[in-house]
Amino acid sequence: MRATCFVLPVAAWLGLAGIVSAEDVGEATRVQRFAYQTPPQADKGPLYRLDPVVRNARLETVPSGALEVTFTDGSRLTLGSASSIVVDNYVFDSGQGGQTLKMTRGLFRFVSGSMPKDQVKLQTPTVTIGIRGTIVKTKVNDDGSGTIFFEHGSGNVQNDQGQNVPMNEGDMVKIDSNGGIGTPENKSWNAGDASVDYGIDPFGQNSHGPDGGTGGGDGAGSAGGGHNRD
Repeated sequence: MRATCFVLPVAAWLGLAGIVSAEDVGEATRVQRFAYQTPPQADKGPLYRLDPVVRNARLETVPSGALEVTFTDGSRLTLGSASSIVVDNYVFDSGQGGQTLKMTRGLFRFVSGSMPKDQVKLQTPTVTIGIRGTIVKTKVNDDGSGTIFFEHGSGNVQNDQGQNVPMNEGDMVKIDSNGGIGTPENKSWNAGDASVDYGIDPFGQNSHGPDGGTGGGDGAGSAGGGHNRD
């Protein structure tokens, strides 16, 4: 019996050590309802406000949930309802590095920080988004199709078939399930998710522009922007 009692705590300790040894790349600055993180080689667990976010982790939100992550370079990522993303790569030191975020499904808003812009890549299952001092909103459907909107700044969208489409401020473009990129239209576009369009804010203040995505709940299960907006 003693051997059994000893082995179980050691196994638990090893699992915890795997999480602790993972490299922190930012923190959860706002959580609405429930959000989860699955670190590499570790189990999925709840993500609370001010919890560290680690490299190579999968981040997820529940239906009607939302999550804001602030990375060490100051860039901010907001996940809307029922969304999933992988922090595929993140290295930042002395103003240099690289950042790759793989958006699996859902609704997202990304505000760039001090990471060199040519080293930032936002990927969907079908296309890659390049940025230049940018705020981008993205919708990714289950089949890989979606919508990309450059709220501020400029950049490009490219696929594996050789299409490389420049995007200017205010441009919206549709992506089909095969990665085909439509013709950009300079028109306003809302994701239809208050947390992505206005920020996670419990006080009814619509926060657009670079300050969008701030304010909100203190942890998984906390209120923070759960009211509906038209």
